[in-house]
Amino acid sequence: MFFYLARQPILDADLNLYGYELLFRDGEKNAFPNVDADIATTSLIQNTEMQHSLSEITGKLPAFINFAEGGLLNGMAEYLNPDDVVIEILESVKPTAEVRHAIKMLHKRGYRLALDDYDFAPEWLEIFPYLCMIKVDLQSYTHRKLQILKYQIRDYDIQLLAEKVENQAQFHEAVEDGFSFFQGYFFSRPEMIKRRHLNPTKAACTELLAESARTDFDFQRMAIILQRDVALSYRLLRFVNAAAFGLREKVTSLQQAVIFLGADEVNRFVTMAITATLADDKPNELIRMSIARARFCELISQRHGARVSAHQAFIVGLFSMLDAMFDEPLESALNRLNLSEPIVQALLHRKGPLAFYLGLIVSYEQAHWRKIEAISRRLNIPHSDIAELYLQASEWSSEIVPPDSRKRRL
Repeated sequence: MFFYLARQPILDADLNLYGYELLFRDGEKNAFPNVDADIATTSLIQNTEMQHSLSEITGKLPAFINFAEGGLLNGMAEYLNPDDVVIEILESVKPTAEVRHAIKMLHKRGYRLALDDYDFAPEWLEIFPYLCMIKVDLQSYTHRKLQILKYQIRDYDIQLLAEKVENQAQFHEAVEDGFSFFQGYFFSRPEMIKRRHLNPTKAACTELLAESARTDFDFQRMAIILQRDVALSYRLLRFVNAAAFGLREKVTSLQQAVIFLGADEVNRFVTMAITATLADDKPNELIRMSIARARFCELISQRHGARVSAHQAFIVGLFSMLDAMFDEPLESALNRLNLSEPIVQALLHRKGPLAFYLGLIVSYEQAHWRKIEAISRRLNIPHSDIAELYLQASEWSSEIVPPDSRKRRL
């Protein structure tokens, strides 16, 4: 049985990844926003706990799962490990006596509970002792409402999560207002316009990129370049020895690593290394998302019949967030890279086959199921394949850049 699944990262005030909100639908016919919330939650639990696992999808970080009234009352949450989840009470839930009792019982069993879009109904005050978090939509909350909310929770251990944080200014304001967690696309947009100077590691990355683009690819020349940079040498060995390659014995020499990987995988490493190096002061999740996009676009290209280069598809996904990494508009960032025209057209103008691959992963991240439906028809790729490739890309990127709070790098 096919099921839709997407995840949106939740970060803390230091831009470390805290967890994911899981977004889901129940199959092709119910892929759109009018799907019943209880059916969607049931589908998610069945497919994750019985076929996959939450830990595979979230990298052992908390999974925020939406619960409507039915899910709260029928004991559905008890199929989930309390250590793995945060039960998110949807804004559609009314604080009836039965709902309040169910929340108390979930708290007693060790579940963490978050209230989404608190509407100030006085009945909710009774369940404040059982909440760990309240989610606040910054686009609809007024400053006065926020001050009232902060006063109401002053005696409880409740943290505030800001939703729909659209830019850096909103993020900084939310931090000052006392929010502890943040959800939105603020980290994928430029903080400010500025230029970066190449340091030695970035210079080595550029030299590697030039070498990997040569038609007479030479493994020995590549190994020599890598030997001149300790950080890149370390990253390459970690990359080749990652669980994603399933090696029985560790690779310990640079030349052995380059030969083992081959030209295509070395090219992939080079582009990822450049991305990670340029974003060395950015959230870990930004790097992981970029690599997941890259792998997804590559897999979709292969599934689509290799009508365009899989390596080009990989680069489109990887460089789709360069604006955030360079802290400047995407066009300015791309001007410094000698990229082929199909890649530039896909990234800047959303034109060409590569643009459909990128549009597909972006739509999946944002749970825009109608767009997914339209693109999948155009590419003639079944929904079940898209879902599976999305999971493969997410798991692969988590092997390369583990999605935890530590600032690990490729």
